[in-house]
Amino acid sequence: MDIFVFGTLKSETLRTIVLGRELAPIDICTASIKGFCVYWAKEGPFPVMVPQESSEAHGLVLKNLSDVDVERLNYYELGFDYVLSPTSVETNVGPTEVSAYFCNNSDMATKKLWSYDDWLSDHSEIQYIAAEEFLDFFGTKYSDTAQAMYNRIFKRAEVYANEATSLGNVIEKGPESSTIQVENIQREYLGFFALNQISLKYSQFDGEVSELKNRVILMGSEASLILPYDPILDKVLLVEQFRIGPFCRGDRAPWVFEPVAGIIEVGETPEEAAKREVFEEAGLEVNQLVKIGSGYPNPGEATSYFYNYIAIVDLSEYSPGIYGAKHEGEDIRTHVADFNTVLNWSVSNKLRVLPLNTMVLWLALNKLKLPSR
Repeated sequence: MDIFVFGTLKSETLRTIVLGRELAPIDICTASIKGFCVYWAKEGPFPVMVPQESSEAHGLVLKNLSDVDVERLNYYELGFDYVLSPTSVETNVGPTEVSAYFCNNSDMATKKLWSYDDWLSDHSEIQYIAAEEFLDFFGTKYSDTAQAMYNRIFKRAEVYANEATSLGNVIEKGPESSTIQVENIQREYLGFFALNQISLKYSQFDGEVSELKNRVILMGSEASLILPYDPILDKVLLVEQFRIGPFCRGDRAPWVFEPVAGIIEVGETPEEAAKREVFEEAGLEVNQLVKIGSGYPNPGEATSYFYNYIAIVDLSEYSPGIYGAKHEGEDIRTHVADFNTVLNWSVSNKLRVLPLNTMVLWLALNKLKLPSR
């Protein structure tokens, strides 16, 4: 089968990841399709080809594709609401009958013309990382789950690419000659989170390289945690909800007090996520965010990374109630309490969620420095 591609699959690197093999030069040729134009998608850094008179979309024809090649391409493309249909394109030998991936809905496109060069410079590395994880689930029992969880996969890729290019505010030195050699990664599970088994060697402080280590890692999420605080009333808002962690530990009281919290979505900043979550989980507008800090809550077991904030809010007319995004299955009850009461709960070990304890103790040290609402 011959398939015309017009966007990210013009990249040899991405093509190789998706197909699982390299194509010979003889099996690739330039082509164009008349009556279509390519725009950026609304949902992410992807191209969308839509009908448009007097326009022409340029791309490549991938020739002599095997059944497995087509299955892998379909797995990658059809999850984005594309459909594979026959069409005719112009090549250097004239009109050629091929198939191409067309979007089911032209509303998927923005009004900004697609630029392959811009994608290559600004987005390709993230796309490569996401595609590698996504294609690892091809042909497995998690293949359908991967389609549904692609945004989570893409977010992990986005974070990995950004972290790989910056040391940030690192004060630890590590071994003098620090090398890490990954031997193998097994994708063990995919759902709301993912579970990987990784085999690796790394430099030790004695100058030697470690023996091969096998580690299981929870591929967690980037999340914003927020403690809403009214500096005039000196009151804080807490949320209460059922948590699976305490329940599976055997805790007979798995409903716990927490700060407001939520996952940072693709294309969203931690601050944007913080404001969105305070509204979703407590029905409050944030007047101002004050960053406490950010870091790993459990680096030995998970990749999870938290951004912690105090949210300056007005609680003068607030009525606690039941909140949460119902379509996400959230069932959240809010509580307003005097700060000194919550501080006493913290120092007397009654608050069972450690991030909340950290935020309460930080507020005790810094609340006089905070802006008024």
